[in-house]
Amino acid sequence: MSHQSSSQDQSQYIALITSINGNVMLKKSGKSEFIKAFWGTQLYQGDQIKTGDNSDVTMTYSNNSIVKLGPDNLITITKAESTITQGAGSVKKVSSAMMVNMSALTSVKNEKKDAGALAGLRASGAEEPISPDSPYNTTIRTNQPTFAWIPSKPFDIYIVNLYNSQGLVWSRKVSESQLKFPESEKGLEFGETYFWNVEGEDLLDSKKSGNYKFSVVSFEKSREVISQEAIIRHTFDNDTDSSSLHSFLGAYFINQGLMQDAIIEFQIVSRINPDAPLPHEILGSLYSDVGNKDKAIEELQKALDLAKKEDK
Repeated sequence: MSHQSSSQDQSQYIALITSINGNVMLKKSGKSEFIKAFWGTQLYQGDQIKTGDNSDVTMTYSNNSIVKLGPDNLITITKAESTITQGAGSVKKVSSAMMVNMSALTSVKNEKKDAGALAGLRASGAEEPISPDSPYNTTIRTNQPTFAWIPSKPFDIYIVNLYNSQGLVWSRKVSESQLKFPESEKGLEFGETYFWNVEGEDLLDSKKSGNYKFSVVSFEKSREVISQEAIIRHTFDNDTDSSSLHSFLGAYFINQGLMQDAIIEFQIVSRINPDAPLPHEILGSLYSDVGNKDKAIEELQKALDLAKKEDK
């Protein structure tokens, strides 16, 4: 991809673009021309960022600073914090823990799976009649999850069965391909592992899915996650349209093994940044990690298609 030079050591980048609005251009160190910048672009010593009219960019520096550069500005990326702003933007500090999460995010990106290799892992044989959406092969932080699935064809009735290690916990019938946690049932046990499946029924046919596994975090971990999420949201003033907010939330959830929550955050990032390949690379890796190979291939193919447009 053009936004990352293969000759530069990825471990030495100084800043990462975590939010971008409008026309933001990048000139790599040693290059003569500006090119379009994207969410997730890694910035190195000597790179230059330029914003146009009604444009802004937020860069997360490795020294725990978040710099927002307003319209009609030009800065040179440098390790020296004293020259970061030069009166051109606003700066806020974040905790070292938040930066650790962002480091984990870049490692997910750098260890992404290739779409061609994943294609070989696609389930062979007939399509599953009912496939899981969530929760699926992940840890979750709520003890009252919503169950969602994708049927290969519509059924009149779906029966959702939930199990723990002792057997059936409860069973519910619904007509939609989603079930909110039943209000009449007590919440799931924190720290426990569960399994669920779905049966689809109509007048002519009946199909049953496989068993899907998930775990609920411990009560102590749940409280910690709530606290850390609040800190991250406060850092970005609860700006729900901020790619930086959802980037940091997603990175934190990845670091905590909350893959379903991470997927939700990077789906938001991809919607806010429709021309950026990296969110789809990250989603592809996350879907691969939870075992949803078809979705992983779909996301990685989107990333490849966007990268081709970027390189033109």
